[in-house]
Amino acid sequence: MRAHASVALRTTEALLSVSLLAAFFSVRDLPLVDLPQHALQISGWMQLDAHDPASANLELNFRTPYFLCYPLVRLLASVIPVLAALKLTLWLSITAQARALRALCERLGHDPWLGLLGFPLGLGFGFYFGFVTFCAALPLVYLVVLFAVEHRAAPTWRSGVKLGALLTALLVGHGIALGLSIAVLGPLLFWGESARWQRLAPLLAPAVLGAVWLAPGRTATRLGPDIWQINAGRLLEVPAQLVGLGSADQSATLLGMLLLVAVAGGMGASRGLVLALPLVAVCASHALFPTLFRGVGMIQPRFSAYVVPAMLVAFAPLAAQVGARRLRTRALTLGVACAVVALFSYRARAFDREAAGFHELVARLPSGLAIRPLIFERSGAAFPGVPAHLHLPAYYSVEKGGSPGYSFAMYSTSVVRFRPGAVIRMGSGQEWVPETFDAATEAADYDYFIVKSSTDRTATLFSGSNVDVRLDQRVGDWWGYRRVSPALALALTGAGH
Repeated sequence: MRAHASVALRTTEALLSVSLLAAFFSVRDLPLVDLPQHALQISGWMQLDAHDPASANLELNFRTPYFLCYPLVRLLASVIPVLAALKLTLWLSITAQARALRALCERLGHDPWLGLLGFPLGLGFGFYFGFVTFCAALPLVYLVVLFAVEHRAAPTWRSGVKLGALLTALLVGHGIALGLSIAVLGPLLFWGESARWQRLAPLLAPAVLGAVWLAPGRTATRLGPDIWQINAGRLLEVPAQLVGLGSADQSATLLGMLLLVAVAGGMGASRGLVLALPLVAVCASHALFPTLFRGVGMIQPRFSAYVVPAMLVAFAPLAAQVGARRLRTRALTLGVACAVVALFSYRARAFDREAAGFHELVARLPSGLAIRPLIFERSGAAFPGVPAHLHLPAYYSVEKGGSPGYSFAMYSTSVVRFRPGAVIRMGSGQEWVPETFDAATEAADYDYFIVKSSTDRTATLFSGSNVDVRLDQRVGDWWGYRRVSPALALALTGAGH
């Protein structure tokens, strides 16, 4: 019976994994906010490798703690399109996350069928915001939790080396994920029956690497201030963030709550105060972490990725979970996993239709234009609350070169970044506030303006400017405006206008 159950579990894992792969490649666009910017990063890397003159202002940055998955994407992009390479990397990450969660469940004595929840958890907050490197690091996060629990219970030099090596890999993969992991697991390693130095020794490995590798570079530079906007509603966002972006998506809230019920359904008594500390740390950090930390936002919601592993550590498996009760828990687990994947697949097709107008507009444009994106309406109906249209204009530069206007290359932590002294016309944060666009001072810097708006802004968008900017085309909610110049007029004529 155990052999049959194991085969059934692995078959179910494979079917969910294949279903997710099919969902990713059955559409052109995925609703991940930052995904176009990651595509632009890989495109810039390819330009650098090809010694393209268009990459003169760019440089590769190997002193960044967001690096681990980029070489894989770059390697894949040498044989398949950039976006396909990113899709494949994301799929591999989610599949590995499900496998790592199953390993964590098995080693902690929980029902391995809970590992299926790795698929819906892989479609959580970090996924929808397009944190590609964070998603790629989550399988390592689950293994760090596992190794930390084992090392604390019986610290040896072997367990310490394993945990230290994994923490070092996590630093290379995603520095924020390492920081969150230490915040969650630090109390667990601090208290115990063995010598404290033995439990904490593995933390030295990433600390030494960081001091030698990161501290001397520009990556260590603070990007901005800390901003605290603590409110009681943060914890209410957690269920939705497990399988979606936030509570604006009511379906994500419901499915996230059912996921928590499925996990709790197989849990018995607490393992003790110390082993409950990671769960306490997750809740406290989610509630109290600054909204903006060192100029970096969207860190606090990522603690939701640690909720399920912390629950598995905090509570022992229910000893009496047999027969009908186990069957109900597994049915709920499978139901949640299938429902989240199916809902994503259905919505992804709707988002593909939403983005079709943008691609139709871009297809008519010549190559090499300096683009200014102005996205007034970032979200669509397909994925409630997800500002998935925000960076779509970056795909123009991925496909046709030129300047994208806004680019992650402005940040010192990016793998592909601007060289010192490069002129940055569209600064950090401007992508979120198109209302601050000043045509009088900015219009002359760009050849073409891609606007997302359900209303006609032609009369007001370029008022007060001495530069002649005219409406060039409109496709649904996507508007294209061109700066009038003889060279651009000739290029547009050649592109079919």
